[in-house]
Amino acid sequence: MTVDEALAIAETVLDGEGLNDVQELIFKQCWSGRCSYEEIAKLSKYDDEYIKYVAAKLWKQLSDAFQEKVKKNNLQSVFKRYLRRNQITLHRTQEIEVNLNGANLTGATLNLASLSGTRLLFTNYFSEANSSQEDLEQALLSDRSTDSSEEIILSEEDRRKTDSNLEEKIYCWNDLHFYYEEQIKIAEALDRANILFFPNPKARLTTPEGRQNQEPNFLIFHQGKWGILELSHPDQPKAEERDRLFEIHGIRIIQYFDFNRCSQEPDRVVQEFLDILSQG
Repeated sequence: MTVDEALAIAETVLDGEGLNDVQELIFKQCWSGRCSYEEIAKLSKYDDEYIKYVAAKLWKQLSDAFQEKVKKNNLQSVFKRYLRRNQITLHRTQEIEVNLNGANLTGATLNLASLSGTRLLFTNYFSEANSSQEDLEQALLSDRSTDSSEEIILSEEDRRKTDSNLEEKIYCWNDLHFYYEEQIKIAEALDRANILFFPNPKARLTTPEGRQNQEPNFLIFHQGKWGILELSHPDQPKAEERDRLFEIHGIRIIQYFDFNRCSQEPDRVVQEFLDILSQG
């Protein structure tokens, strides 16, 4: 299986959501055996801590989708097991091109459930597979075949997808859980300053889409005032709509600080935030 074939399958199991440029870079490098985030960071404009953060989120997404633990050093084995099971399940209307030229699918059975309204395009599929054409035609629920490509439109009853959005505990400090190491730097600085704070607290708010959970990085109480400290990256837009909702509920001080600053000078970041909170 090539990395492009694996990416196509990954997008399928992620409900057709394509990976962004950073995720695709991480995926391709780990697939090829380069599992050092520091090495991957050198190939991009991002620092290694951000690469670690994006990778952790990606592995969590894939773990949920494949229903088994996905890590940077077991990618190929997970995808090979998935192909052996041949359970290609699409949950929404989408179009995907999968090149399985040269794949060995001896004895394979493709389960094409939950393909309501889906356009599934297989390019040069199974041309060198060790299975009979008749078996493949039956498995794909079609009696049409071409030499190079085929478009198959299938329709079956959608099945419900249980979406478990449990947060992954990536880093642990003093029995508190964080998503990336820069958060721990800020937590340690807040601790040194003897400040009351809540890391990654979940709040229940009314949004334009209805009642939803919202999760700021740090909710901080200082001198009788509440404020939110957020860690930001240039590729991550500010949650302006969410911030406006917090402001409506009385939390008016919401400040964003760059990832690198939070890592390199956390005490200065915390002091700067406390000064703003005190004056607000």
